[in-house]
Amino acid sequence: MQVVDYFNRHLDTFNPRSTLSEHARFHYQNGVVSATLLDRHLHPRQRTVYSLKRLDHEAREAYTEIHDVHGSALVADSLYFLAWDSEDVVFVDRFQRVLHALNHLTYDPEAKKRLIVDVHWRHIQAVEASHGSVFEGLLARLGMSPDRVILRLQGEALLEHAHARDAALSFHRRGYPLLAVDVVTETPEREWLLLYEHGVRWVSPARDALIEARRGNLSFPRLDEWTRQAKRGGLDVWWPGLNEPGDLGRVSRFEPDFVSGNWVERVISEASV
Repeated sequence: MQVVDYFNRHLDTFNPRSTLSEHARFHYQNGVVSATLLDRHLHPRQRTVYSLKRLDHEAREAYTEIHDVHGSALVADSLYFLAWDSEDVVFVDRFQRVLHALNHLTYDPEAKKRLIVDVHWRHIQAVEASHGSVFEGLLARLGMSPDRVILRLQGEALLEHAHARDAALSFHRRGYPLLAVDVVTETPEREWLLLYEHGVRWVSPARDALIEARRGNLSFPRLDEWTRQAKRGGLDVWWPGLNEPGDLGRVSRFEPDFVSGNWVERVISEASV
């Protein structure tokens, strides 16, 4: 995979002001992409996001499995413990996103399905302007355009910080679709329009929303209203993490546009047999 060799020779372009490029490397062996950053081993993974109406693939959600030199699993944010300053944060964030793009192309060479990747809030804080321009150039090396990559941003940051909204608008103007995650159920209706005006087109609920849905009927009116307000604001709704039996049925009553999770994978695979 020649592009892996290219990126390894030009890691400094991810952020010339970071020294982490000297301690990072992409790997490609037997059709599998991975990476190392200092003493961390990074393995890119994907989950399928399904359209609930069509029950077919809508996008692929990227996440990273990280291990130390002893093979012990580490939490995803452990990479940012290696970032001593804001310049290192920017490098780590771009390095991970390129890793996921490389991995995506091994499964989907033409990027027919869109890829969902994170933009860390610390990265947004560290970059003053022109958000998305460097990553756009890196994607071009892969033959990908911004419209094939959905950028996942923290909903709380978008609603509370003007700089986060400015960054979102910059991403949007460059053609990136935007997803706001962990948007709380108490979000005022006027703030859905604020998200839309700054380029957000997908939203997912706060992590405790699924726990509430599992508890039963008392939470349903609030979650119903959350979904209605999001859709009135022009946003598509995605419920991730549907990993337990019954999750798909519970969430389907809210009529989300997209769903994902281990139980969804099982239900759809059994239906296709």
